[in-house]
Amino acid sequence: MKKQIYTKSTSLREITTGLLNYADTFSFVIREKENLSREAFDLIRMLEPFLIEVKEASEWPGTKIFWEQATLFKYHLNHESEYLLSTAEDNIFKWLQPYLPEDLVFYKCDLPVLVSITHERVAYFEVENCDESLFRARNLIV
Repeated sequence: MKKQIYTKSTSLREITTGLLNYADTFSFVIREKENLSREAFDLIRMLEPFLIEVKEASEWPGTKIFWEQATLFKYHLNHESEYLLSTAEDNIFKWLQPYLPEDLVFYKCDLPVLVSITHERVAYFEVENCDESLFRARNLIV
């Protein structure tokens, strides 16, 4: 049975380092392409080698919108993509448009592991009982 446990850290470097070799993909969304900084466009361009898919979505882990759609980008998580994420902005709650894409989510086998709803300053792990001790040992949850 999964339970939600809030992340201990807001440092994306700490979170992604702890998720390497566990999570295999990640995603984020852009709600309005015309309202996006040069840094965000550059990050998306640098992440292209790790791209899995781009699609329009009105729902993703932690969020459901009714009046519009967002563009969801999904990528492979590895050392190179993790480095690009954590050097773009270390504070997970500063991943907000127009500066950066929003709502980073990390997955293992297409199931959400870490969900962030950045405009609400919420980030939590969806943890199976068997993995809870692993996340505690990696200092990701209290």
